[in-house]
Amino acid sequence: MAKEYIRMNNNDNHLSLGNLFRVIKELSKNKYTAMQTEIFCILFGVESINDTTVNNYCVGCRKIGNDYKQIFLNLQKKYAKNESVFEDIIISLLSIIDGNLYLIDKHKRTFINNNKSMKDLCKKMFNISKNDTSIPNEVLSRINSYYKDGDYYLQFSEMILFIVLNKKQPLYEADVKKEVIENILNDTFISSKSLEEYLSLKLKESINYDYTLKRIALDGNAYAAFEVAINEYSGFVKGVPRYEEAYKYLKIASSFNHPGAIYMIGNMLYRGYIGKKSKDDYKSSYEYLEKARNLGNVAALNVLGLFYMNGLYPVEKDEKKALEYFSKAAENNYAFSLNNLGKYYEDKDKDLAFSYYLKSASLGESWACNKVGECYRKGFLVVKDEKKAYHYYLAGIEASFRTMYYYNYYNLANYYIEGRLDLGIDKDINKALEYYKIASDNGVIDASIRLLYYYVRKYLQFKNDDDKRNIYYYKKEIELNEKYNDDVRLQVEIVIKEIYKNKDISLDYLFE
Repeated sequence: MAKEYIRMNNNDNHLSLGNLFRVIKELSKNKYTAMQTEIFCILFGVESINDTTVNNYCVGCRKIGNDYKQIFLNLQKKYAKNESVFEDIIISLLSIIDGNLYLIDKHKRTFINNNKSMKDLCKKMFNISKNDTSIPNEVLSRINSYYKDGDYYLQFSEMILFIVLNKKQPLYEADVKKEVIENILNDTFISSKSLEEYLSLKLKESINYDYTLKRIALDGNAYAAFEVAINEYSGFVKGVPRYEEAYKYLKIASSFNHPGAIYMIGNMLYRGYIGKKSKDDYKSSYEYLEKARNLGNVAALNVLGLFYMNGLYPVEKDEKKALEYFSKAAENNYAFSLNNLGKYYEDKDKDLAFSYYLKSASLGESWACNKVGECYRKGFLVVKDEKKAYHYYLAGIEASFRTMYYYNYYNLANYYIEGRLDLGIDKDINKALEYYKIASDNGVIDASIRLLYYYVRKYLQFKNDDDKRNIYYYKKEIELNEKYNDDVRLQVEIVIKEIYKNKDISLDYLFE
């Protein structure tokens, strides 16, 4: 069976010749003049080229010929001595894109960097380069730096040299899949056989899945050990989190350099889920997180940022370094780092703070959804818009229970309890009570207070024993809440005393 090759001119995953040609054609004002052969001749400085050859190079089913590579090897040598060698090539390409013959004698690089089509071309190719895992970090770093500095000439020069001289083609489906797995496992001690065993269990096992998962975990399968650990950490096994049990399996996975397991141990020590938050525990936490960071774990960057922001042993307080870690994680769309950046800038740059919250909310992070909702509801950091607030509260309750921020339920219940016809929200007492109860059961003291008020008023009206039991229940919920204080106690006493005004009712037990 013939190998299946990856087309390199119809996706955004490869910084390839084909994708460069595709983008140039997309940007060209006259698509009929942006012929592949003409673009090829300009790039390689040749008079003519066979259409089939160019097409094969662009699709990616053929390796770029050595003769053409030699042309670019010569250009690369000249470029090292004189950066201007690509100026005329680029200006000719811009003539095709803009449909205008440019004859530039002086300040060519300035013209290139100020040309809108050049900026658009480099923006599209920059975004493609970020997806190409075959680009060495140092090359990608240079491309990124040139793009951010607006030096599109140097960015394009760097990209075209990589495309012609270093980008491997053809690429075959089977080889890429193998390479992806090898790259993922590169810095670990995990074998591909362990991955095969784990995936086989995931896809085929059913009734005895949990038993078999634990067995192969204890036999040293890092993937299985990590899954068991996450289940224990989240309370999926016994209905409550068992952190020591999770730690046992994380140790197995971490012994194979599993980045997620190493991060989880560091995070558990940081939060005090294991250990006692002693100096030694914090030191161990920091060391685990540093190791996870070096293995590419993004979440570790966030907790390391918290170490520096709070000046926790063994580091000194360093806001600059904290922001550096948060920013690196945020570049990888890590929502909790976006939240931390928002909190930091809230009293320094309101627009920037809100932009971080908004990006986190767009990723579905529950706390951020509530925060953006609150900003819109109160007109804080942004123009007041209660319809948008309602939308973000709704988005906030779509999160997993592991990261759910239950104030979203409380805020939604406030809309339903009375209804908001101006916002198209009907009054729905049952839904309001359901959402208040969800919030109350998950520690939102404001929801418990609202429920207490509701059942006191209802009891005064109907004298129903169920309402009386609910009064007692929510009074206790409030008193047991970690946010209970003297101010809350006074609120509770005031509402309970409303009942005492009715001489026919005895509720002395409420103050026992």
